[in-house]
Amino acid sequence: MADRNRETQATSRAADRPISRARTRRQWYDRNMVRYTLLRTALDPLLAVAGPAGLSRLEFLPRAWECHTHAHAHARQQFGADVAVKEDPGAFDELRDQLAQYFVGDRREFTIGLDPHGTEFDRRVWQQLLRIPYGKLRTYGEVARALRKPTATRAVGQAAGRNPLPILVPCHRVIGRGGSLVGFAGGIDTKARLLRLEGHTLGDSPRLEEPRLF
Repeated sequence: MADRNRETQATSRAADRPISRARTRRQWYDRNMVRYTLLRTALDPLLAVAGPAGLSRLEFLPRAWECHTHAHAHARQQFGADVAVKEDPGAFDELRDQLAQYFVGDRREFTIGLDPHGTEFDRRVWQQLLRIPYGKLRTYGEVARALRKPTATRAVGQAAGRNPLPILVPCHRVIGRGGSLVGFAGGIDTKARLLRLEGHTLGDSPRLEEPRLF
C-alpha cells in the first residue's frame, strides 16, 4: 500500500510540473522536506505550503491559529506520512513580496514555481485558468469550450473549486453566465474584492456590471 501511495504521488507531481510559472526558489528543493508559513495579506491570512517542486497550497485561513495543523495535514496527504514538515517563513519571501505588489496594483503576473496536486482533468482546468490575463474574465462555459469539452461546464466549476492555489491560479477570474460571481474558496466577498482590484465594476449584488480596467 505504501509503495502504491508513493507511486501515485510521484505520478501526480510529474504531471503537475508543466503548470509551473517559474523555477522554484532554491530553498524548496529538498526531497524530504515540506515548508510552510502564514502570510498576512490585505485579505484573510494565507497559509502557504511548498514541497520539493514548488508551491502546492495557498489557503485562505481566517482562523490563523489553525495554520500548523492544516499545514501538517496537507503535507501528509500530498507527500506521505514520513515527510518532514518545517515552518520556514524565510523560504516564502519572494511569494510574500509578489503578493504585496499584487495587492497594491503593482503586479499583474506571478513568477512563483507552482506544484498543485490534482487529477488530470483538474490540472487541465488549472492550466487553462493560468491563461486568463489580469483584468479579463471567462465563464465556466468558455473554459469548458477551450478544453474542447463544451458539455463539461459543471465539471470545470468543480475543478476550479478544488484549485489549491487561489490568486496565483486565478479561478477568481471565472464567473457564471450572466455575470454572477458563483463560488470561491475564500468567499464571494473576497472574490469581489479581487475583481475590483483588477478593475472590474460590481453592483450591490454579487454580479458583475460591464467590466472595465483602471
